[in-house]
Order: sequence, then C-alpha cells, then structure tokens
Amino acid sequence: MGFNNAAISVLVHSRQRCHTMFPHHKLDWNVKRLEKSLEKIPDDINSRLTYALALYSKGRFHDGGEPYFNKALTESRRVLQYEPANVKALLVAGASLVGLNRLDKAQETLERLLTQTDNQPEYYLAIGDLQWKQGLKHQAIRSFETTCRLAPKAWEGHALLGLLLKSRAEDLGYPKRMLERSQFHIVRALQFEAAGPIVALLTQTMGVCCLETGRLDDALTMFQKLQDHPHYKIKARYYLGLVAYHLGKYKNAILYLRQHQRDVPDNPRVHSRIGVCYLHLGEVEKAREACNRALAIAPGDPQARWTLGCALLEEGREEDATRIFRELLADVPEHAPAFQELARLRRNSGDRDWLLKALRSEVALHDRLPIESTSAGSGRTIQPRAATRERVHILLDAIGQTAARPEIAIIQAMALTTDEGLRFQLWETLLDQVAKARATTVTNWLRTPHKHYSADTGREVVAVASHIPESLLTGGLQLSEEDLRRSAVHRHGSTADIARHRAHIEDERNQARAWQALLLVAIGLQKSRTGRNLLVRWATEADEELANAARAALVLQGDQESVRPLRQHANRHKASHLLDHLLKNVAPTHYRASPRPVSGDEQLTCSICKKRSGEVDHMITGQGCAVCDRCLTTIARDRRKLRSEDPKVQCALSGTNCLESKGIFVFQEVAVSAECLEQSLGLLEREEIDRYLASC
Repeated sequence: MGFNNAAISVLVHSRQRCHTMFPHHKLDWNVKRLEKSLEKIPDDINSRLTYALALYSKGRFHDGGEPYFNKALTESRRVLQYEPANVKALLVAGASLVGLNRLDKAQETLERLLTQTDNQPEYYLAIGDLQWKQGLKHQAIRSFETTCRLAPKAWEGHALLGLLLKSRAEDLGYPKRMLERSQFHIVRALQFEAAGPIVALLTQTMGVCCLETGRLDDALTMFQKLQDHPHYKIKARYYLGLVAYHLGKYKNAILYLRQHQRDVPDNPRVHSRIGVCYLHLGEVEKAREACNRALAIAPGDPQARWTLGCALLEEGREEDATRIFRELLADVPEHAPAFQELARLRRNSGDRDWLLKALRSEVALHDRLPIESTSAGSGRTIQPRAATRERVHILLDAIGQTAARPEIAIIQAMALTTDEGLRFQLWETLLDQVAKARATTVTNWLRTPHKHYSADTGREVVAVASHIPESLLTGGLQLSEEDLRRSAVHRHGSTADIARHRAHIEDERNQARAWQALLLVAIGLQKSRTGRNLLVRWATEADEELANAARAALVLQGDQESVRPLRQHANRHKASHLLDHLLKNVAPTHYRASPRPVSGDEQLTCSICKKRSGEVDHMITGQGCAVCDRCLTTIARDRRKLRSEDPKVQCALSGTNCLESKGIFVFQEVAVSAECLEQSLGLLEREEIDRYLASC
C-alpha cells in the first residue's frame, strides 16, 4: 500500500526544506490532516507511520511531552501489528518509550534494531536519548556524534549533542574545549533552521557557554534575545545579572537580579549574588543583609556564607568571620577561598605555629583521602586530594610571606606523604624558599658590587637569578679601575712592593671579569627583552672573553646565531665538550614558541605526512616544524596508544614537555602536545562560532 498525499506532503516537504529527521514544518496542521486521513482510511499503514513520526516529533521537540509520546507509541504499535519488523515503527516505539522513561522496555525495543540500522541516524538519536536518560553521558555523546555524521545537515542531532556536551561540561567543571564543541553544534543546529521551543533553549545554552568561556559581550547578546520570551525571560534576567557582575557593572547586576527575584523570591543564590555585588560597591551593611536573607532560605548556601564572612571582615569583626569560614570548611572542605582567608588572617596575626601545624595536618591527611568523591555541600563530584594540594599551596604561600624560615617544617612535612606529586610540590617550595632567603643577601651584594664581586659570589647570583630584579643585575656589572685598586688594598693589604701590588690588582681584575661574566649569564636566565638587548650589546662591543660570556647567555635564550663563534672559541681552547654539554641542556629552548594555525602557504609541508598546505584544511606551526590537521586528527584518535611518559620528550611545535603539558603524543617520531591538538581540533569550530556570534 503506497503513501497517500498527506503523508507525502509531510515527509517530503520537511526533509527537502530543512534536511530534518522528523517533521517539524506546520506540525500541528499536518497532525490534524493525518488524523482526518486515518479516519477515512484506517488501514493506511504508511500514513499511520507518518502520523506516529509527527506525534513523536511533537512530543520530543515541540513541548508535547508525555501525551504525545503515548499517542506515538500507540500508533507505532498499530503499525507493528501489521508489519512486526517495520524499522521505522520500532524506532518510533523505542524512542517514545524513552520519552516516557520506560527505559528497560525502550532498550529491549531498540536492541531489536541493532543489526538493521547501520545507516539510520534516527536510531542513534534514539539510542543517545536512552543513554542520556540512563546517565551514560559519554556513550550518549558518541551516539549523537554518529547521528551528526550520518545526517550532517539535520538540526536535531546537532541540537541534542550541543545540549548534552554542555551538560557534560557542567559535570566536569566546564572544560573550555567541551564548551566550544557544545557551541559549535548549537550553531550548526541554528544554521540548519532548528524549529520550535528548542530554539530558545539552544540560545540560552549558547549564552551559558559564552559566559563560562569568558565571551561576556556575546553572552549578553544571547540572554537579551530571551528577555521577552514567556518561558525563558526569568532565567534570562538571572544570567544577565551574572554577565553584568562579571563585567564589573554591579549596579546593573543588582537591577537584573532584583527583576529575577520578583518571579523567584526564594532563590538563595540570587540573594547571595546580590550580596557579593553590594560588597564590591562597598555597601557592606546591605551585603550582610542580602546574605542573611539567603541563609534564612538555605542555611548551608556556600556563597552566602562566604560573602557574609567577607562582609564581617570589612566591618572588622574578624572573630565572627573566622567562625563562619571554619563552619563553611567543615561542611564544604573543598572551598579554597574560605581556607585562603583563614590562612591570610593567621599570617597577618603572625601565627606561624598555626600555619606550620596546618601544613603538617594537610600533608598527613592527603594519602588517606579518596581521589574522587561527592561533595556534601554541593552534590558535585570533587577531587579531595586535589583540594588538599590546593590548601597546601595556600599554606606554603602564606608561610613564605612570613618572616619565619620554613625549610625544616617543609622537610618534616615531606616525610608525611608518599605521593610523589605532593612531595615534588613541597620540594619545589623548599628550594624556592631557600633561594629567596639567599637572594636577600645576594641583593645586598649587587647594591655594592665594588665590595663583594668575585667568581664565588657570581656563582651564587646565578643560582638565585630568578629572584633578583634585572635592574640590580645590570647595576652590578658596573665596576671601575678605581674599585679594583681599592679592593686590592682592602683584600690583600697594602704593600710597598709595586710588582706585588700590580699582581693583586690583576687578581682583582680577573675576579671582577668572572663576576661580570656570571652576571651576564644570570641576565640571560631571566629571558627578558631588555636583558637580551643588553647581552647583544655586550656580545658586540665587549672584549672577547666577556663577549663570549654574553653569547653563552644568548644561547640560554635560544639564540642559535651565537653558537658558531662560541664553537670556534671552544675548539681553540679544546673545550668543545663543555659547549656540547651546554647545548644539550638548553637546546629545547630554541623550540619554545606559540604554535599558530596556517593555511594557504604552498611552501609549507607537514613534517609527518609531507602534504603541502593546499592539500589540507590547515597546519599548526612552531619553530622549524609544521603538522597538518589530518595528522593531528589521527593523533587525537589514537592518543592513548601514542602517549609518551618520557620527561625528555618535547612537543615539536611548542617545546613543552610532559611535566608542562596535559600530555605529549609521539606519532612517526614527531611529538605533539595536548594543547596543540586542542588548538587544531577546535580551530574550524571556533571560526564557525565566531562568524555566527558576529552576525547576531
């Protein structure tokens, strides 16, 4: 039995116009037409199937909800009475059962289609919906991605994938890359003429993603579109308040949040956010009142408690603020700002013992904590060990700002944990504290270089160079002949023997030149532009020995042009092994770069597959290397297999190693960092998002 005219008009017109998987155009009108057609010809199976598809579309995408899912299920089952193996009918039945939350029955129904729907995007959309309802968001994302691949111009798959990616990003703490993917698929859905109430939901989700990625002006545009929408205007006002807050427009934020309060008067988050705005405006009493209102509704609200504590601090009520911060941390241990305020208060009061005891306590607790758990305060998944490491960092920073020497306490704390990451954090802080303490003495030397210059003191300067202002290093280079004569007498004593006196002056000159050479190296280690200009001048104008010291400092900054004269000097003095050792340790600096995307450069060739720029979409380039988007996609697909744990392996594009990057992957002997992968994979998507937002 063939399709009747009503069925053809619904399916053909819908698919050709918008490339949709389900009917959406004039949906209510077409549903009524199909109802009348079925009253006349109740045995028309194809019309009934089309009717079931329209009912499901109304239920899933047009706020029809449960009544329409029930009708779609009924109609699809009637089709199955005549054709038990009808694929479309089974799809509608399974998808409708998902909509009705009858998940076990839905899975049983959809599993019957497993071997018959390899190229059916509707099947993967229904499976994705089912997995989403089951809480299997990762698998649901894969299913919706398959839907988008099979029906790239159908907005339904893009819309659901965009919404799910945002939901998953919320679970994971809003990673930027996932938010960008969400935005891309939402843009695709809107470009392919998404229809019905879901358009407003997509606009709101787009605004939230813009807010979380720092695109505040674009977020403002998205939420302003919803100000007059009957179902979304209340939330839009709340988000407009958040955007205004992040833009620093606190009065506007209060205005929007007050408008939101008229419809939702008992939302503690709104009261606490208003309190924060008043705190920024310096109206402490109003901030405290707003927080008390929030706490009257939700006594455990973390933001209200935190803001109230800050307001009390502004009023000088430190004891009350301390009590609130302690109670907040007892309920929400991962609340780092509250812990930071407690540490700051202890540091300001000079309570060194509290800081050191807290450090030992946090380090000792670390190994007994689970890697992941659910926060009792917020219900979100947290990493207790990561939160503890954050508190350790806060304590180390507070201890470092006190006059006390914390080295022994840090060494004792290292013995309380077996976690190598935490031990390394403590060890780095220990070295930093020792260097800072020594830098105080070294700084005094640099202020009076004529009294303290020598090869030994120069070595100490190099050891703590990162803690010394460059201006002091530059000033320490200034030594006069008169300084050398005075030092010869001061250090060696006066003598009537002219030859001996001249020998003493020559010794001092050698010490001064060693001092200057080492200061040039220290300047090179700081890698500043002004320092580089000074080194270039010394390499050009100074005598050979000091010029070579300046060139060695330039090599430390990655200057390969300085290697050749250094090599010649080393060969003359049979010291090539020393230069080789230097180059071995500093060569990676040469590759430090900010990788950038390039397209259209016909001379550029991929370092892996040797394709030219015109044969691929784009390439990511760093110094001396380029990798095309196709190779980067291959690396991303096989990243588990290609991951390297060798700390010596560095990204050929950026120069980062596995200690500085989220991951290093080696493909055909070319290493690429996770950050470069993300930059490439998200490039085309970001361009599409930018074009769409620019047109709004």
